[in-house]
Amino acid sequence: MKAKSKETKIVILGSYNSGKTTTLENICEKKLKIEYNGTTIALDYGNVIINDEKVHLFATPGQERFKFMREILSQDLDGAIVVVDTSKGLTSTDRNIITRLNINSIPYVIFANKQDINPGDLDHDGLIQAPIIPTVAVDGCGLMDGLNLLLDLVGM
Repeated sequence: MKAKSKETKIVILGSYNSGKTTTLENICEKKLKIEYNGTTIALDYGNVIINDEKVHLFATPGQERFKFMREILSQDLDGAIVVVDTSKGLTSTDRNIITRLNINSIPYVIFANKQDINPGDLDHDGLIQAPIIPTVAVDGCGLMDGLNLLLDLVGM
């Protein structure tokens, strides 16, 4: 009998228009989007096989009114990617997400996205307790490096 392979759940979090959907689209082989007028209203889903193991990725909506969806999708996650729009810096939504990840000791990485618009370091006043990966989601730059680093953190 063949042993069941491990499946890993990663949730992509961040503020509205930070690049969560684009990140998922440029990582995953198979994708499903639930949106209205181009805005995620429930979730985006995709998966990818890495080292013969399936990784499930869920991107959450960024608007504060969909906070309940972030909470639902974040149940039983193995790790998180927080996508931050570096042209805006950390928003209150980003700060709340990062604080919850820190309190719950959930492995995460920060994708300092839109480096093509605003390259440089992400100012965070010591809030971020995780690796920060410079990314350009529209070009796929840095995404797989960041995902592989996260998978190392979660023990995959």
